[in-house]
Amino acid sequence: MKDDFTRDTFDPSKHFSRVLMQQGRVTLDADHNEQTDILLHLLRTLTRDLLGPYAAPSAEGGFKLTANGAALTISAGRMYVDGILVENDEDCDYTKQLDYPLPDNDPLATALLKTLTSNFWLYLDVWERNITWIEDDSIREKALNGPDTCARSKVVWQVKAISTDTLGQTTGTTDSIQKQLSVLKQELSQTDNEDEQEQIERQMQVLEQQLAGASPTQSVPTCDGPLSPLSGLSMASMTARLDPGQQIQDPCLTSPASQYRGAENQLYRVEVHTPGTAGTATFKWSRDNGSVATTWLGGSGNDFQVGATRGFASGSWVELGDDTLDLQGQPGTLVKLAKVDGGVLSVNSSTPASLTGWSDDYVNPRIRRWNQQASDAQQLVAGAIPITESLPSAPVWIDLEDGIQVMFAPGGTYRTGDYWLIPARVATGQIEWPSTPDSNNNPVPDALAPDGIEHHYAPLGFVNWSNGTLQFRACRCEFSPINSCFGKGSIAAGAQLLKTANTRATLSAEVQRTKRVSKAK
Repeated sequence: MKDDFTRDTFDPSKHFSRVLMQQGRVTLDADHNEQTDILLHLLRTLTRDLLGPYAAPSAEGGFKLTANGAALTISAGRMYVDGILVENDEDCDYTKQLDYPLPDNDPLATALLKTLTSNFWLYLDVWERNITWIEDDSIREKALNGPDTCARSKVVWQVKAISTDTLGQTTGTTDSIQKQLSVLKQELSQTDNEDEQEQIERQMQVLEQQLAGASPTQSVPTCDGPLSPLSGLSMASMTARLDPGQQIQDPCLTSPASQYRGAENQLYRVEVHTPGTAGTATFKWSRDNGSVATTWLGGSGNDFQVGATRGFASGSWVELGDDTLDLQGQPGTLVKLAKVDGGVLSVNSSTPASLTGWSDDYVNPRIRRWNQQASDAQQLVAGAIPITESLPSAPVWIDLEDGIQVMFAPGGTYRTGDYWLIPARVATGQIEWPSTPDSNNNPVPDALAPDGIEHHYAPLGFVNWSNGTLQFRACRCEFSPINSCFGKGSIAAGAQLLKTANTRATLSAEVQRTKRVSKAK
């Protein structure tokens, strides 16, 4: 969420059920956003409790994998992953996913192109992406000359592949799978409940697909085994505090007791830039939650033509990026501004052209401002701050500005885009960061996992490209409507009724939209 927010106040542990507006009070963005988060938390938790961690509806379920010659097709339809509705509007080729421009080294794409005999586990990666007018210009109201108002959060899905050679201990022998089938067959014979029978039959179908083509002594990868190494949030922790040695002596600026020395309220964002572990990973930070950004229109040499230069100044570090980098989880390029003139941002002439070159292949290119600066105590690596981790006996606090410090816990693995938010307030002279009292009842700031980006995963199946033929073992789970009208034996009829209802709803919405447009004219 790189937007101009005051703070993010949603906390599921508080179990708030709604936000209640009061008359004559100040209106803040955080209250409205928290109401949305409360409702979204309820809906997604309920959906996950009912359907499990991942499942597709038996009617209009999506993300089935099929072979189309030498191509792999992902079917249109819906699926739920950790309670999140995931929708694919139309069949698409694996190599042409709308929100996943494949990296050049994608293992499955390489195998398909070179007809390599390889086995892959395919899974669905689901996460939410922040969308502003820079990424989608239709958000702006043209009748008001296109002001920047609210941003959006978009559910992104990406089908990815991992070679089974790298899956590790995620396999079971055919004997163990046969034993699971025997247990399920026994359970099936002992129940008269049609819903339970259908669920057992689906589990048996998945196991039978795993056994297809396997020899008795062959190890067979399990569907959910490869999920265990995939983490929703990176295994990393950060602590924030105010430097206990920082004190303000001039009462004309802020209160002498204040430890946060900034002149304005800010929402600090600490975001991982280069991925990896300590010694390799780097981070950048912004006092405005990374919300100062502009469109990158073109340019030549060390000059960038941009949509607006407000908020940019000489000496600032800026990041050159676009949609492709965001969707691939890669960082942009950090360069330092030397001059701001009209609608042009310029970097030093000594900056290598390889870092600043323009390409027509960029998708929604943008330039974003960050606030880190080099100092005698802190050197930058390619414009970012190296992540140095602490030990209990040797804490390493990294200064941001105005008394704010951060510390990274040992043993972390950092992913590009991981971020932490630190609200800083002038009135209290404090930052909002949770703490736990020690044995002397002194508050000790907590080490927290990243605030995002959180990923959610679902297995789709195994693909084998052998002798010019694609073979599949499906891992998708399906569920049927609980309505008795759409019970077992009525799935096809139910699917047709549901498709008809959806078509009618779409046509009705289109008619209403046309009426509104005509009325507006």
